[in-house]
Amino acid sequence: MGKEVLNDNSENVQKRKKIYGKKDDDRRSLDVDDGGKVISWYSSIVKLISEHGMWKMLQALGLIVISVFFLMFANALNNEEIIEQWLIKNDDVHTEGTNIRNEVSPKVNNVLLKMMYELNADRVCVLEMHNGKENPTSLPFIYCDMTYEHTRDRIPYVSDEYEDLNMAKFTFPYYLYEHKLFIGSVEEIYTIDKRLAMRLDMNNVKYVAIIYVRGSSDIGFLMVSYMDKPNVSDEKIHDSMIYYVQEIGAYLDYEVQHRRKYSE
Repeated sequence: MGKEVLNDNSENVQKRKKIYGKKDDDRRSLDVDDGGKVISWYSSIVKLISEHGMWKMLQALGLIVISVFFLMFANALNNEEIIEQWLIKNDDVHTEGTNIRNEVSPKVNNVLLKMMYELNADRVCVLEMHNGKENPTSLPFIYCDMTYEHTRDRIPYVSDEYEDLNMAKFTFPYYLYEHKLFIGSVEEIYTIDKRLAMRLDMNNVKYVAIIYVRGSSDIGFLMVSYMDKPNVSDEKIHDSMIYYVQEIGAYLDYEVQHRRKYSE
């Protein structure tokens, strides 16, 4: 009985050797195949050289390098052409915008002068919004500049004091965005926007009319101000502001002026 067990064990050992020995051979074969890729490539290169010669191989390699360089150069030229076209287009848009600004500025000034004398105002002006900066998440800050201003007699100009005004610091623009027009005293503005009221106080302003200017998008504000209570009625101021803001808005709307320019 014990001998038969030994024989069985001996047979099992032999079987295991055959099985695992075969697996070990296969594993070594696979390892050699994986590690022999470099040798295979080397053999292929040697074979190509022996068949075609070193000089022809170098020529072929040179052609490949030149082709790759040419493709890269052509792609660079294409990218440069795209960038150049983009820059030219932007330059054309800027030039057109500058030309339009030069054309409309005298018209805007004429409207403001007409308003100033019609409403017997001390100052008339336009404040235009612009986006010059943004926070790290690309959320823009909205700024405002007094771009046009006319004053009566010897009343000083204040436009230099109204440059790059950060709109987020004022609450009055949001009031106008909702109500469109305000006519009243600076004391009333104190209840809406203390910062703006204090600035107007510094300019000796007592009474104002401010209206939101909008075209194809938000443009800014049209303002008429008085150093004393005006001798014209609020109804007259209201009607004039409603009428002239449309004209001002059309002049300062790039899209409107662009369409007009190319329809002529």
